[in-house]
Amino acid sequence: MSNPPPLAECLAVAERAARAGGAVLMRYDRSLSYREKAPFDLLTEADLESQQTIVAILNQAFPDHTILAEEEGLRADPTRPGRWIVDPLDGTVNFAHGVQPWCVSIGLSWNDQRLVGVIYVPLSDELFTAARGLGSWRNGQRLAVSSTDSLERSLIATGFPTNFEADADRQIAWFRALSTRTHGVRRSGSSAWNLAMVAAGAFDICYASGMHPWDAAAGALLIEEAGGRVTALDGSPFHLEHGGILATNGRVHDAARRALAAAWPQNR
Repeated sequence: MSNPPPLAECLAVAERAARAGGAVLMRYDRSLSYREKAPFDLLTEADLESQQTIVAILNQAFPDHTILAEEEGLRADPTRPGRWIVDPLDGTVNFAHGVQPWCVSIGLSWNDQRLVGVIYVPLSDELFTAARGLGSWRNGQRLAVSSTDSLERSLIATGFPTNFEADADRQIAWFRALSTRTHGVRRSGSSAWNLAMVAAGAFDICYASGMHPWDAAAGALLIEEAGGRVTALDGSPFHLEHGGILATNGRVHDAARRALAAAWPQNR
């Protein structure tokens, strides 16, 4: 298959899968068991059941596509152009402690071009959707990034890597720099939700290192389709596998990039 299926069809299946995964998560409560798949990186029964539900829907609809998913080492076949990228529960630590936000994130890329993105927030029943060239939406309402035009008036989101200690100096330097003379930096615990909030115009900037493809596959497209800009932390083109992301409303992008570079020069 050299061309992707119709985007409307892909988006409809992604929406159905995200809602189904979210319904699974809503059946669990804080008494659920969890384990650490790496130090301080939690995995719950809910993650696994949500992923199984989502993957089954995607496989049934698109058997020729491949799937990259966070849990249990589900890795994509690089020979197939259609790749679904799934985070069945973004914000697992929040979820395990009964704290918001947490969500489901599903993206589709075709030959590495991001085509479809869906983020579903079950507790508020918010469905964020985007398809390449068709805009970004929340529950049927068109989204647009903010009009903030200065770093000083920006509200910023970030996420720290799970292995924070290994990168603490750089993370603290960035956090200090962007917490000064701005409206502040927020750390929600859910990377996908942070990006959705940039698309919705709530946050003006989101920056993070140590991102996995499933953290950003849907959110990056939401921002681009809402009129924002997404690059690597140094301003170079963004790729899901590279780990770092700077996502903004576009108007404050260069100022944010310069602030990050000044706080932690590459040659330091």
